[in-house]
Amino acid sequence: MKKISLLAFFLFLFSAVSYAHGPVRGKMTATVAIDASAADVWEVIKNFDDMSWHPGIKSTDGTGGNEKGATRVLTLADGGSITEFLKKYDAAKMSYTYKITDMSVVKTIQHSGQDEDVPVLAVDNYQGKLTVKKKGSGSEVIWVATYYRGYMNNNPPVELNEETADEQVTAVLEAGLASLLNKFEPGAQADIEFKMKR
Repeated sequence: MKKISLLAFFLFLFSAVSYAHGPVRGKMTATVAIDASAADVWEVIKNFDDMSWHPGIKSTDGTGGNEKGATRVLTLADGGSITEFLKKYDAAKMSYTYKITDMSVVKTIQHSGQDEDVPVLAVDNYQGKLTVKKKGSGSEVIWVATYYRGYMNNNPPVELNEETADEQVTAVLEAGLASLLNKFEPGAQADIEFKMKR
């Protein structure tokens, strides 16, 4: 009888821990092939202070150019803003890495008796990397995003959970890569490959 009770207790404990787990870092990789030279594609996205190629960005206000530590404030087409800084820039490898440092708040919700701010992107500790590579006679653009969900405690609200974070990050990467493809292949249907690891 005691053995059964002990087993039931541990099964209950395991299920409770699984349900109420803390945040786990996600890694989203989006890749698209473009029928244009890597140099031409890089020319469009190489300036950290210019994201006019992304339809979700209304304007970019940057300081520091492409030097490590440069910053940019993205004003979003749907309202709100995201502030990012440049962690690494490698023109020879046609790649740069950036990190979100601040975001505007969309709304404040009540969760577990506390006020919780919901930012324009439901993530925490977000880092992105954009790279252009030669592929055959064309090129390949790889956009990698690593992040945690927006709520760093257990039992997140829907607005700040993993599913919402994944959906929003996917939308950002998809819109940007599809727009980039259409600059070189107008009207082309974007065949973007997504890989998710957590």
